[in-house]
Amino acid sequence: APEARAESHALPSITPTAEVAATPRGPLAVFSLTMALVVIWMAGVLAVVGRLVVGLVAVAWMSRRTVRVVDAPWLPLAVELASELRITRHLTFLESPGASMPMASGIFKPSVLMPEDANRWPLERLRIVLLHELAHVKRRDCLTHVIVQLACALYWFNPLAWIAARHVRTERERACDDLVLACGTRGPDYADELLEIARVMRGGRYPALLAGATLAMAHRSQLEGRLIAILDPKVPRAAVSRLRT
Repeated sequence: APEARAESHALPSITPTAEVAATPRGPLAVFSLTMALVVIWMAGVLAVVGRLVVGLVAVAWMSRRTVRVVDAPWLPLAVELASELRITRHLTFLESPGASMPMASGIFKPSVLMPEDANRWPLERLRIVLLHELAHVKRRDCLTHVIVQLACALYWFNPLAWIAARHVRTERERACDDLVLACGTRGPDYADELLEIARVMRGGRYPALLAGATLAMAHRSQLEGRLIAILDPKVPRAAVSRLRT
């Protein structure tokens, strides 16, 4: 019996090789899954941010090659409207023969781009278009647009982020519409001009590359809701007071 107990104490404990090899696989598998998710998330962020950066670069390139307006027939009206809206920031007016859609751009150096055809527009259309684009400048919509795009980049996997961004675009345009109407423009006249500009845009001359970095006046996807709001006399047009804000 003493010999048997000694032999039993002398026997080494044997652990199966499979169990030893299987032990570290759990943490490694979790780490690999986490890295894969991070890589996928980064790819989405880079895709959204890349589109924004390309748009900003395209706007900067276009601005350097676009004629700065110094003697256009509508320039005195634009300066007068900017003064009435109390826009104190340095503002540049540009004119491009290749553009058909009025648009606002620029975060620190705002600019309003007008098509070359604007020189032949009637006075009422010029006033409406300039008021709308100047409203974007006054509200600093280009800055908030970039912030929204960055939020979508961080949360690209969440559909609620894109839904919120779409609502921001809609409310941004409606706010500018309200400013135009509050300045004395008749709703039916404004609706007619929006439809005409959207019809011109349908020709395909609006550069899609700039869509992520500029604020064009009449996106067809938003047009129906905007027209309904413009023609509704019950919609309040006054801006929110500072106290309420």
